Amino acid sequence: MNPGAEVRTRIDEVGQALARALGTGAVCIAVYGSAAGDDFSPGHSDANLLIVLREVTFADLRLIGATLAREADDALVFATPLVIAPSFLRDARDSFPIELDDIANRHRVLHGEDLLASITVSPAHLREQAEREARSKLLHLRALVMHRPPDPEMRHALAGLVPTVTLIERTLLPDEARGDGLRGEALFARVRDRLGISLGVLAQLYAMREGSVAWPDGELLDDLVGATLRDLDALVAWIDSHAHDPIDSPATR
Repeated sequence: MNPGAEVRTRIDEVGQALARALGTGAVCIAVYGSAAGDDFSPGHSDANLLIVLREVTFADLRLIGATLAREADDALVFATPLVIAPSFLRDARDSFPIELDDIANRHRVLHGEDLLASITVSPAHLREQAEREARSKLLHLRALVMHRPPDPEMRHALAGLVPTVTLIERTLLPDEARGDGLRGEALFARVRDRLGISLGVLAQLYAMREGSVAWPDGELLDDLVGATLRDLDALVAWIDSHAHDPIDSPATR
């Protein structure tokens, strides 16, 4: 869902507080990800901030931390900001393509210049990182199965899969198949139709994270984890088997 007016106002207030604290050193301050898009989930989603500084200094990093600590409240959690120099947006497109592609597509400028809308990344780099992220999530979930945490921690881990897996799916779909605002069950249905891979359990996790479906407990939660492992296995296998397929070029942004 879209972040409500209260959330947007709070994000704007924090953005302006950071702008005042940083002064002319701040080139761009923006919110990105779910809080700037249409898959914000109250109670689960943090607000992600990107701060572009003319030069990233120790003093500015401490100032950002102190400002966020002063502005903190229980209504909205701000994740640790991504603090970069302008050169990062140019030089990190090969190592952080999914993150930069997502930032380019889902951001709202709170202060300064919009340096983000023109970011483009290589489709080959997108696919390479998609495989790395999918494998990482699979291995992490296997580790949780071996060291089975309490139900609340396991549910939190499953909910945490949703944003990353959704980004992976958006990355692997051709540009013309992505669609504006495609998310949840609709996104995974598009993945099934266009890529031929069914990830229904991941769609269920999305619904649980959004609160429209209740989370299971105990053995039923274990069953859900097992099904999630199978979906992640299938996703990794699909990426690996299509590693050498032609990749559509991303649209100019």
